[in-house]
Amino acid sequence: MTATVSADRVDKLSKASTPPATPVPISEIYTWAGQLSSESRSPNSTIRFYVWPDGVARIWRQLLTMKGGIIGLVGLQGVGKSTALLMIYMAKVIMADKERRDASGKNGANGVDECEVTLFKWRRRSQLFATLLNGTHEASLSFLREYGSKLIERLKPMFPLLSFPEDYPERLNFDWAEKRVGRGVAERLRSSTWVSTLRKKKLILIDMPDYSKTDRRQMVRDLEEIYWLWDSLGLAAKPNLVIAIQKEMFRDHYFLDKMWSVELKPLKAEQMLEAYSKRFKTTEPFTEDALLMLARMSRGIFRRFLRYISLTLVSWESQKARSKLVNEAIVKKAITTERLVEDMELELSKLFPKQGDLGSYQSVQLLLHLQAHGPQGQTQLAEALEIQEYQLTRLLQKLERNRYIKREKKQRQASQTTRSHLRRPASSIRHSISRGAHANNAKASQGDGGGIL
Repeated sequence: MTATVSADRVDKLSKASTPPATPVPISEIYTWAGQLSSESRSPNSTIRFYVWPDGVARIWRQLLTMKGGIIGLVGLQGVGKSTALLMIYMAKVIMADKERRDASGKNGANGVDECEVTLFKWRRRSQLFATLLNGTHEASLSFLREYGSKLIERLKPMFPLLSFPEDYPERLNFDWAEKRVGRGVAERLRSSTWVSTLRKKKLILIDMPDYSKTDRRQMVRDLEEIYWLWDSLGLAAKPNLVIAIQKEMFRDHYFLDKMWSVELKPLKAEQMLEAYSKRFKTTEPFTEDALLMLARMSRGIFRRFLRYISLTLVSWESQKARSKLVNEAIVKKAITTERLVEDMELELSKLFPKQGDLGSYQSVQLLLHLQAHGPQGQTQLAEALEIQEYQLTRLLQKLERNRYIKREKKQRQASQTTRSHLRRPASSIRHSISRGAHANNAKASQGDGGGIL
């Protein structure tokens, strides 16, 4: 099974039953837009509407031949890293089930614990065993079966007259059992069982949490624990490891240098429009231009797109004499510059560590202006945004350096040679400034986009 086959499977599932377009109940849109995390969405619905990004497909192809490797799936907060891990997990489960059917000539056992892959959200050591024991961890069943068997082996000589659930060790009273063998013994058994459980897998998918800009130290501690776990698995038959890591924090740690990193890039505005249209078979109650504006404001982050849809619908419904469809004017009223600055805080804080909110606010104003009016000269921009030209120059340099915009120098006299063009004074050169690598029409941004749900 390859990533291409998985993508084809998604397309077939999505086309299997396509009802005719009908007016979409607003409540249904609210429900869809309110599912901001992959955990809140149905896996069946996810696989129906998911489109495999190039980066995720590359990871899948690499996993088919890789042994004992580490891959870092890097992406901005909300870009779809958790959903990408879920799709890799489901593809592996489908492939393993097919291999079992082919080998046995009948339906193989279907189930998370029977598969050679595990996907779980990262828990720190202080939370790990509590969640494994109470059944809320994604790998609880596999862990409890092995841990229960080990405890029963120790308990049987101590209590020869008692009967234990040897066929179903996960049903053991673990609190009672740990008290009987002693807390120290139990803690050592827990740790060895957890490592043993993971060592039996061929693929481990770890979804790290999102961090705020003040959580850098916590992320370093989490990476230290993941590295300790990875090192504990030993050298023999070590499984592959894929870790979803927040791009804003992907720097300055030795463990990151040991990974093959793949970036999950933001979606294009057209892909977000396609996601909405694919889900509801129409753009209503939005106009197509209004949805595209929301997509551009989201800057390719699907979670923001969903949140902005909800905010815009609330604003539209609150109007006494509301228009038939949600238009661009309603979008601009619902999604304020302050809101956009707040959502881009992590991205822009690295660009303006000393200027703080002022630099972020001016950057968002500039990006919104270019979205609305297209390429502009530097003097025009300074007048429109009411910023001094020297301040604007610094702002543009930072945004261009980080590929938010691109600038083109155009000579006023087309007959000038290249050499004289390079030597002409700055006053005779006009800067044409347009949205850059993060723009939907920018050449540099035509790479892979995040998965569509």
